[in-house]
Amino acid sequence: MDLPPRHKDHEVGSQPAPQPSHPISTFDPEIFWALHKQKILIGAIVLTVALLGSGAYFGFQAIQTQKAEAAYAGADSVERWQAVIRRFPNAIAAGNSYLRIGVKLREEGKYQESDNAYDSFVRRFPKHPLLVDGYMGLAANAELENHPDKALEFYKQVTTQFGNSYQAPMALFHQARLTEAKGQLKEAQQLFESVVQRYPDSVAAGVAGREAGRLADKLSQQIQKPEPKKTASPSPASPAAKSPEP
Repeated sequence: MDLPPRHKDHEVGSQPAPQPSHPISTFDPEIFWALHKQKILIGAIVLTVALLGSGAYFGFQAIQTQKAEAAYAGADSVERWQAVIRRFPNAIAAGNSYLRIGVKLREEGKYQESDNAYDSFVRRFPKHPLLVDGYMGLAANAELENHPDKALEFYKQVTTQFGNSYQAPMALFHQARLTEAKGQLKEAQQLFESVVQRYPDSVAAGVAGREAGRLADKLSQQIQKPEPKKTASPSPASPAAKSPEP
């Protein structure tokens, strides 16, 4: 029995409708420009002003830095270093000037004025690359003013807060030296050994090694030295023990 032929319309209708390979874009740059022209122009102006302003600021800062460095290089007295500070109060050169003033006044024996310079430096320039020198200056002044405990605290601060700085080995060495002066020999020996262990390539390590050995010998002698024997004092004879007189 012959089957009826399929209808061609049925075959065509069963196939999905072809889809366009690429979506048609509806973005029209002319329409977008007409709608947002004012916003685009304002944004461009703001950006241009910001770029020009930042460039001018950094350019001004660079010029000020050069002027401050030149002024510092030409200064050779307390008065001139103070002038650098007044003219460029926030420049690195101003911090350097505080350090130079502190050293100069200490050399002149004006310890209180030197302390004031160092105090101003560490307070006003907490991120200065030579901040550790301010604390070392305060420690040195404290020793010269016969305040060893105060100096010891400054040296401890350097070793803890600036342990990776170039001043740390010497600060730890001075800490050991002052500790020995207080009679704490064992603690001082350990501090000297710490200088060698923590900073083996430093100049202070060689001296600290010899000091640690000296204290080790001294402590060993104290342990081996026998205590002096106590001799019993003769007791006076009692009246009853005396021989009767003839």
